Amino acid sequence: MKKLLSIGIVLLSIATLSAQTITVEKSYRLMDQQGFHPQFNTTGSMLAFTTESYTGLDVYNFSNNAVVKVSEDPGAGFQPVFSKSSDKVFFKNILYENRLRKEGIKSYEFNNNTKTTMLEPRRVIKQPQAFENGILVYADARLLKATFGKTKTPVTDYVWSDGNNLNIYRDNKIQRLNPVGDANGYIWASLSPNGKMILFTAAGTGTFVSDLNGKIIARLGYLNAPVWYNDNMVVGMQDKDNGEYVTESKILMKSIDGKVEKVLSTPNQIAMYPTAASAAKKVAYNTVKGEIYVVELK
Repeated sequence: MKKLLSIGIVLLSIATLSAQTITVEKSYRLMDQQGFHPQFNTTGSMLAFTTESYTGLDVYNFSNNAVVKVSEDPGAGFQPVFSKSSDKVFFKNILYENRLRKEGIKSYEFNNNTKTTMLEPRRVIKQPQAFENGILVYADARLLKATFGKTKTPVTDYVWSDGNNLNIYRDNKIQRLNPVGDANGYIWASLSPNGKMILFTAAGTGTFVSDLNGKIIARLGYLNAPVWYNDNMVVGMQDKDNGEYVTESKILMKSIDGKVEKVLSTPNQIAMYPTAASAAKKVAYNTVKGEIYVVELK
């Protein structure tokens, strides 16, 4: 019995390692026009992109190779979010009143090209998160829910950074986290697909994965603009600059257990700002010249 158990453990280990093997099937430029800061929907059937300064928002549809102009608003391309059913995309709009910057959130429905104001512009607003029939967003020192019609779906966990701290809305209350005590601040915070982990970058220290209480699970080192590929893999960029502009950058996929690492961009590219859709086995990124590339994985 002990011998059979040992064999079972070995086979399980081999299967686990095999499942984490990363193979690039193909890599190609998506289209001729310029695009920056790409963002996949969950299924990988659509890709949002914008300008280098986040002005305007366009969406490429892989099913018909068509591009839809969603918005020309300043800030519209900063972290757009697709709805859970991918029939809409939510995006920010920025305006200035009496020299004060304000941000609001709008939606664009693909079926009828309709725009709807989800949240009127206000002073402090964080990254929206897809929710049943709408979005969740932290604004005006509270978590807001903006939906199309009423929903009885319980509010899901929501994470954001306010510069100095990580924050999580959980069990109807806000918990402040500081998982890396000597960090100069926190950026690029996001929940894992299964909702059990937080991916974030501690400024000046590196990128980490923690549990929902802020306990460090993984140290991923220097990996900027990180995003989840799935619950086990993360994609980010390793960039270098000379103080004025980026001199080199590559897209890297890493497992959170530290056992697997794979460069996805080609050596001659300055590749930045990845996005991932594990359902389609795709990763996309932009080069410093504004070329969007898609990498399809096995």
